[in-house]
Amino acid sequence: MLLIITHPETLPQETARWQELLAAGADALLLRKPGRTQEDYARLLDQVDPVCYSRILVAEHWPLCRRYGLMGVHYSERLRNSGLPQPAMHYPPHCLLSTGIHDTAALPAAAQEWDLLLLSPVFDSISKPGYKSRYPAGFRLQRPEGRARILALGGVNHTNAARAREMGFDGIALLGAIWNTPGKAVEQYNHISNIWNANAHTL
Repeated sequence: MLLIITHPETLPQETARWQELLAAGADALLLRKPGRTQEDYARLLDQVDPVCYSRILVAEHWPLCRRYGLMGVHYSERLRNSGLPQPAMHYPPHCLLSTGIHDTAALPAAAQEWDLLLLSPVFDSISKPGYKSRYPAGFRLQRPEGRARILALGGVNHTNAARAREMGFDGIALLGAIWNTPGKAVEQYNHISNIWNANAHTL
């Protein structure tokens, strides 16, 4: 699974870029704009072709999952630990639940309750200078029982996408590698995607 995370700030023509990335083959896009209101998110979603909604997850604002028929909702580790996520009855049946994980010790319990787990930082972060990898070069993911797919987040780019696959991840989440040069977002995505997919049957 290849997941694109939106840049935290506003970028020129960014909703058009999101659609281009999804059209290029990205499996999903996580709409995450820290500090924005639910209606701020809604205004962005209104600029997107509805055909894309089924591949968009939204950070925190879970009512938008039902309102727009989105793929799912993502919660940060902080919000997950605060108990904010709503009971399952509040989500539509198709809604995937995603959360961030920063310690492998949390994986066994989380894999039972969540559909997507974003483990970070797997490599040194691109978007957050000084945010260093917590995992050694020989790290191998010990897969817990449960329904969750586990994605590598943090510093993933063309130089290490193959390593993330070797580590045993189900997918990768891309942020800095895509948005450091927004005009080349699709080009960067295609490069990383080709590397990730080329290693699908070699392990």
